[in-house]
Amino acid sequence: MTMTKFNLVVNIEVIEDKGEDANLFDADFRENLLIGVFDGLGGRSAGYDRKTGGRIASEVASQISKKFFKQWNGKITPENVILLQQEICSSLKILADTNMPKTSSRLKGSLMEHRLCTTIALASIPKQQGQEKIKIFEADLAWMGDSRIYFLSPTKGLQQLTKDDLKSPKDALEMLRQDPPMSQFLTADLNPRWQIHYQRHRIEEPGCFLACTDGCFQYFSAPWEFEKLLLEMLYKSEGDTMEKNTWQQLIKQRYTEIKQDDVSLILYPGGFNGIKHLKSSYQERLQYLQENFMPPTANARYEDVQTLWEKYRIDYEYYFQFIQYTEPPANFKPSFSEDKSSLVISTTSNLSRTDQFKEISDSSRQKAASKAEEIQSLLDRANSCYENNQLKEAENFCHHILKIDAHHSECKYLLGLIYTQSAFMEIDCYRKQQLFQNAALYWKNEVLKNPGEKLIHSYRHLGFIYYKLSQWQKAVDSYQSSFKPEAAEQLNDWEEHLEAFVISLNLISNKYETANLAIQLCQKIANSFSSENKAYAYYFMAVLQEIKGELYPALISIQEAVKIYNSSYSSGVKYEKLQKARQKHQEIQNKYYYHRSY
Repeated sequence: MTMTKFNLVVNIEVIEDKGEDANLFDADFRENLLIGVFDGLGGRSAGYDRKTGGRIASEVASQISKKFFKQWNGKITPENVILLQQEICSSLKILADTNMPKTSSRLKGSLMEHRLCTTIALASIPKQQGQEKIKIFEADLAWMGDSRIYFLSPTKGLQQLTKDDLKSPKDALEMLRQDPPMSQFLTADLNPRWQIHYQRHRIEEPGCFLACTDGCFQYFSAPWEFEKLLLEMLYKSEGDTMEKNTWQQLIKQRYTEIKQDDVSLILYPGGFNGIKHLKSSYQERLQYLQENFMPPTANARYEDVQTLWEKYRIDYEYYFQFIQYTEPPANFKPSFSEDKSSLVISTTSNLSRTDQFKEISDSSRQKAASKAEEIQSLLDRANSCYENNQLKEAENFCHHILKIDAHHSECKYLLGLIYTQSAFMEIDCYRKQQLFQNAALYWKNEVLKNPGEKLIHSYRHLGFIYYKLSQWQKAVDSYQSSFKPEAAEQLNDWEEHLEAFVISLNLISNKYETANLAIQLCQKIANSFSSENKAYAYYFMAVLQEIKGELYPALISIQEAVKIYNSSYSSGVKYEKLQKARQKHQEIQNKYYYHRSY
């Protein structure tokens, strides 16, 4: 059993049917799963339909988030969290205005002036696919309020990945002794300055991701007691399979005994082979906690607890250093030299003409080296921003590079990627088309003039953009160019591009000659790869042979695709792909036997 299918969800209400927490676990996406919690606030006396305002707010936020991320395949980005906030708060406002009109209040600055309030804490985590064990996780987070996302490391213990929104900042130990008000949260009456935070963390080890409302961690005597509860219950759990393991039941039982607030906890382990591997990975960590971090007693001195906390917080707060709350402004300029002063050449009598030229040459080399270093630094920052979906910042860095070197092809290739990704996120149709056209401009007019290692990628991207712009002939021509170069078949992710090519091909007149190159590419892919890649190569080969009217070769190809999909179905091939191949097999077979009968 892989841990892909394992998850742990605990929901406990302090008062039955009066709980104000909600949660979200969605594993229906191909590459990511989404976990989240929502803690309704300050609404026990302000709601409608026999529900508190907090319960309504958390339920609405959970339902909208689940539906919202379907269109994003479970992926959290800096751009879509802004849209998510708008959608949730707009819905809350409509509900509040309809069912509980706002009245004046003298309690300014409190929850009383805000209707339907909730926290939010979401994490998008890459899945383990089949038997693959992921060792590096790029986790995308979004949060507002004091609900948290944690990572439970087998070597470093519990690590907080988000920072609480508090009017008076407190560390995790201080939070256990005080209850400072939150500085922001989701509400029907949102302050325009409030915004959901986004952060990506790179985690290079197996471990457990947790989404928790404050009822999970706020009522212990010390921060490490939360971690000890999780690991002690894991150690005591029985059952070596997901269905039989009792870790979830033991955690729920323990919280039922100690609860002082609603409890919502979602835990997802990643990078483990199974329950046995999971338990053994944390055994040393639990022993370390039990030997070094005893639970504080009622008579314990605060100084002693503080000393332990200073030791524990080193790993606990490790990821805080990477959290950035604000994005650089639109006019942000990185610090690099703008020195355009001309070279001053010495003409003193004791300086020979040879020395003058040597000084000029050395200075030119130094300037060239400095310029290259400056460009590389900017390019590294642009790539980093692009990888973290900070597209506007990446675009700004690229334009700074072009001010230094107007013909930098790698920078222009990256700009093409940035505009393409921005187009996919754009809702406005006109703006989306503009972004796609910008991307095509950089690839067509700049990158393709300087063929290099990204030539195939550029043609392929161009083909997909023209497909999105419904420019079918240009899409087919670009894809044809991407099929021709040597080793084109070695690129991954041809499936989506072959789909776009086939659709475009069916909408132009000159189909038969054009299909040959694609068939050759499919044959190369089938010879180079195994399992699912080989299967889709045979599938598209059959489709293209069908377009050409070569029904018997098409029948052989689609039979091969179905055979491979059938044999690899249990290894994670999607049911839809298998069904699609079976349907195409039936269509080609019917055509073939129909033509034979005549």
